[in-house]
Amino acid sequence: VIDNSSAFRQDPDVPLVVPEINPEAAFNHPRNIIANPNCTTIITLMALFPLHQRFGLKTVIASSYQAVSGSGQHGIAELESQVRAVVDGHPVVKNVYPHQIAFNLLPQIDSFTESGYTKEELKMLHEGRKILSLPDLKVTCTCVRVPVYRSHSISVTAQFEQPVDVETARKAYDGKPGVALMDNPSEGVWPTPLDSTNGDTCYVGRMRRDLAIDNALTLWVVGDQVRKGAALNAVQIAELLVNR
Repeated sequence: VIDNSSAFRQDPDVPLVVPEINPEAAFNHPRNIIANPNCTTIITLMALFPLHQRFGLKTVIASSYQAVSGSGQHGIAELESQVRAVVDGHPVVKNVYPHQIAFNLLPQIDSFTESGYTKEELKMLHEGRKILSLPDLKVTCTCVRVPVYRSHSISVTAQFEQPVDVETARKAYDGKPGVALMDNPSEGVWPTPLDSTNGDTCYVGRMRRDLAIDNALTLWVVGDQVRKGAALNAVQIAELLVNR
């Protein structure tokens, strides 16, 4: 069984699998259950894993910009109806979100925990450690709902064990499936949610050395959370098992 529920993601006997990162975990499931990771975690790690292989990941500081389709069809419908209401000068009706989402940003996804972080934000920490087999990985994350229909975006600062340089970091993506550079700021080339929507590739851009943290890179990644962040990843897991 390939399951998408949070309960199974947290079960130590249930592997979390991203086929491009830890395919071997798909064959280690004593309960015959494999968990599909959280969409934001998948997209972020697709960008970080090639860098981790080269430099050794140590710390992640991330802010996500998550599309309303992450809330399902009702989220899409609410954004659309609120945009029409604002443009037409009508009252805004709120059902899915506690505040207006049209022309707004909401810095809460899922419920808050005692730590002050939401459950969605803590998934990046716990799932990232599990998928990468890095129990000491440090992660801090802020998740924000944005008025975009489809595809999540994440701003990431990643600190590594080894010294980093941008040119080597760019080459780390050569030949890596499912992720591609879209990074030429001088020509106005960097990825947006629309670039990844309805596609299977996660795009990385705005890569640069971080100015505040040693051995760190800051980058921007986008990916379709319905495709690679959910359905496609599940299909890829199934294909691993069938091909085995």
